[in-house]
Amino acid sequence: MTTETTNAAALADQAAETIRSLNYATLPNAGGLAFPGDAYSTVANLSTLAMRLPQALHQVRAFIDRQHENGDLYSDQGPQDLEARIASLRGATGDAVRAAEALYAALDQAHIALSPIGARGHGLDDEKDEMPCGEGMCQCYCIGAGHPCGCDCPHDDDCDCDCDARDHY
Repeated sequence: MTTETTNAAALADQAAETIRSLNYATLPNAGGLAFPGDAYSTVANLSTLAMRLPQALHQVRAFIDRQHENGDLYSDQGPQDLEARIASLRGATGDAVRAAEALYAALDQAHIALSPIGARGHGLDDEKDEMPCGEGMCQCYCIGAGHPCGCDCPHDDDCDCDCDARDHY
């Protein structure tokens, strides 16, 4: 992803606005979710977002800690207030990291739960009584379809789409 700025606050604002757009896209009849594969991919991407939050939080706290250790910070409420606020920041970011880690774990479980779910009437449930020609099932992220491994996946080993196409389970 290319961004025009490396300003952390601007990037966090951009992420927040993107989530706001996602909230609108996932409203009923908004068109942002057409198939269960869309939900599967959306939850996977939210899981990745949650997984990355602890690093950003650690780095923000480390920045403030360095500034504080160098004597570059002050509070307009006085020196004792600065110490209390630094301690509060450390505790709050620790809590936020743990919450993000729990969010990641929960989203990962939701992603796993969505893995085998498909929509009826799109040719994917027609052969449910037949044995798959390969072991397990594949989920193609780019088309949101599940199919038996080794069977008629349009995104097999010589797939030329630009996605990282398959997740085997």
